[in-house]
Amino acid sequence: MSETDSPSNERDLQTSATYRALANSLPLSVLIKSCDGRRMFANEAYLRWRNLRWEDVAGKLDSDLFDEEIARRYSDDDRHVIQSGQAQHAVEQAPISDGSLGWIERVKSPIYDSSGKLLGIQVLFWDVTARIQAEQKSRFEQSLLHTLLKNIPDSIYFKDLQSRFIRVSQAMAEKFGYQNVDEIIAKTDADIFTPEHAEQARKDELEIIETHVPLVDRVERETWPDHEDTWCMTTKMPLVDEEGKPIGTFGISRDITALKRSEAALQEAVRMADAANRAKSEFLANMSHEIRTPMNALVGMADLLAQTDLNEVQSEYVDTIRRSSDSLLRLLNDILDFSKIEARKLELESVPFSLVYEIQAAISTLRYQGAKKNLQLRLEYEDELPQHFIGDPGRIRQILINLIGNAVKFTDRGGVTVKVQRQSGRPDMANDEIGSDRAANIVDGENAIDTGTTTLRVSIVDTGIGISPEQQATVLAPFTQADASMTRRFGGTGLGLSISRQLVELMGGTLQLTSEVGSGTTFFFDLGLMVANDVDLERNDDDLEEDLGGDDYVATNPLRVLVAEDGVTNQHVIAGLLRSLGHECSIASDGRETLSKWRNEQFDVVLMDMHMPVMDGLEATEAIRQQEMGTDQHIPIIALTAAAMAEDARLCRDAGMDDYLTKPIRRRKLQRVLEVIHPGPAHNRPASTGERSGTATDSSKTVDNSSRVTVEGTGRFVRSPDSSDRLVLANQHAGCLDLDSARSRIPGGVSGVLRLAAVFREECQSLVEHLEADLAAGDNDSARRNAHTLKGACGLLGAKRLQEAAGEIETAGREMQLTNPDESVSLLQSLQTESRRVLAAVDELLQ
Repeated sequence: MSETDSPSNERDLQTSATYRALANSLPLSVLIKSCDGRRMFANEAYLRWRNLRWEDVAGKLDSDLFDEEIARRYSDDDRHVIQSGQAQHAVEQAPISDGSLGWIERVKSPIYDSSGKLLGIQVLFWDVTARIQAEQKSRFEQSLLHTLLKNIPDSIYFKDLQSRFIRVSQAMAEKFGYQNVDEIIAKTDADIFTPEHAEQARKDELEIIETHVPLVDRVERETWPDHEDTWCMTTKMPLVDEEGKPIGTFGISRDITALKRSEAALQEAVRMADAANRAKSEFLANMSHEIRTPMNALVGMADLLAQTDLNEVQSEYVDTIRRSSDSLLRLLNDILDFSKIEARKLELESVPFSLVYEIQAAISTLRYQGAKKNLQLRLEYEDELPQHFIGDPGRIRQILINLIGNAVKFTDRGGVTVKVQRQSGRPDMANDEIGSDRAANIVDGENAIDTGTTTLRVSIVDTGIGISPEQQATVLAPFTQADASMTRRFGGTGLGLSISRQLVELMGGTLQLTSEVGSGTTFFFDLGLMVANDVDLERNDDDLEEDLGGDDYVATNPLRVLVAEDGVTNQHVIAGLLRSLGHECSIASDGRETLSKWRNEQFDVVLMDMHMPVMDGLEATEAIRQQEMGTDQHIPIIALTAAAMAEDARLCRDAGMDDYLTKPIRRRKLQRVLEVIHPGPAHNRPASTGERSGTATDSSKTVDNSSRVTVEGTGRFVRSPDSSDRLVLANQHAGCLDLDSARSRIPGGVSGVLRLAAVFREECQSLVEHLEADLAAGDNDSARRNAHTLKGACGLLGAKRLQEAAGEIETAGREMQLTNPDESVSLLQSLQTESRRVLAAVDELLQ
């Protein structure tokens, strides 16, 4: 092989066994070309990569195997290697057997013989497609990360095990006061924040590195050495290598300083709103006090004036004063109710009541207004409906009075009808848990009373002026009437319907209406009410209209009352009311004078105004209670307040008062409070018991007692026998029943009381027999239910002692104590004794 171009040299090169064996053992492709570009040798790896045989490539040029562009590029590379005599290294795309393009890394170098003559070109290459693709993917991911870190507004960072920053986002760099992210590399939180913040951040990161537990969405306060604090929500994670070994931490945080400031501003706004709401409540309380104080004089003076001898014209004037005062009081109560509902502080009662009674009471309240316009007020109540339910009778009556009163106001002919029907469906009920199934009926006399829950539709139908469709959408809004002219014609604030709507909604219903102009309007609502099994028939007659010019009452046990009141007019009113009830009073104008009189004179009860100069009623009460400590003395103190807020009742209790009266003070309510007072020994007073009795007797001379009936040893009020419809019992039964109270609360007067007494006798006897059996068997539940029923029935006729005996059994049954024979025997004996006395009194009454 001394000559390069001799055929023998080429044959030697091609047939070199040693070279071929070496080339075929290599994992990379080997190709040898002659100087003119013909293929002289290819190893097995090349043929496999190309998926060809040696016969397919032997002596072939690049142009024979590749397209023109690739062939020209390969030829140019070969020419450059031959001309330069230098090896060439490159990574390039190359076609593979399936026709697709891959990537190869190749080395082209010249081949010389032993004499240095150029023989051709040797090409070595290998497939790097997977590596190039991985590098491309890595570069793409790096580009994504770079784009993210450069543009995201949140702070992103990576730290090593020493909590040094190794990479951060552009936003974080700018937040730290740097424009270039590289300036933060190798810094720590201690170089950025205050020592306190940096120390806490380092503790958190050490814990994350140790436990591998991330810290997610924690709100942090960032403290800086050179500007005010900021807030962020941060998430910190452990940074680990491919083997799971911790190499640092990384995290992301979002600046929420603006959000925190907005939150603080919102909290401040809520605080201010609460303060404004409290101010409004205080304003309403103060206005209530200011309005009720003169109203107390109006109502009280009208009360006293009505008890004097009046001619027909004067009686009409007094009646006008009364109605105007009641209108003012209802208006004030509407405003207070609206405020309570608006503040979500109005709570509903859940007590047994008679729906028929409440509707009849509402109709009775408005019957006078209806009669003046010749309107008929009627009730249509389905016969099969229950009579008694569990709910808030006061609020239901308020709804009815508002709706019926509104109907009467806008009706000039025809009438108003209240309809009550059972609803099979509940289109207006918010509580979907009320089922349509009803429990078994319990037969009570002739009426079948359901147990469970009944859905009722209550409708108030009038034949009035009607409401146009466009006005119906606003008529239930507060302070709204159908049009402005109605305010001038009919009056009113427009609160009644709004309050009624919200009360109905509080009870789970929806107040709706249908109307036709010129034909009338129907307001209706659905209520799901629990049917009462053991009905407490006691009536609270405080809401009934006052009978100012009616029956006279006399105290059989006259009291000496200390009245603490700074208003001169109110002093006259209260003094007049007390004298009309047969009591003696002494006036104190402030709390200090009250204390002085209480220490030096003899009184049975104190009526204490809450707001007085020098010393108010609360301070005076606390002083009295302080001086009573350590003794057995306790004088009853009744608060007098013109405020109507629940807070005032709490303040009275906390100060040590026994009860309170809200101004304007009604004669009946004053009588009720004083009726429960049973004076004991003199309380820290120099006068003797005999002197006290003498004083009371003398004071009673201001009332004509010549024809009064008194009951020895009782402190209740007894009706004068000169009434045309009196109810009188013999002395031996006088304390068994409170017939005057019964007559005042039972519709129908004397006849109504007698009818109820006949029903009560049979029910009482039956319930006592059931209780005897229950106690003998130790049946706590049955005894409790029967005792509760008996207690409620006793309350209607004022059978107080029997009511107390039944109440003791009810309490014992609730506490599971009736299984004790000794306890049961004692309770039963008390019940039997009182029931015999009451039944004897009822028998006398019915005769």
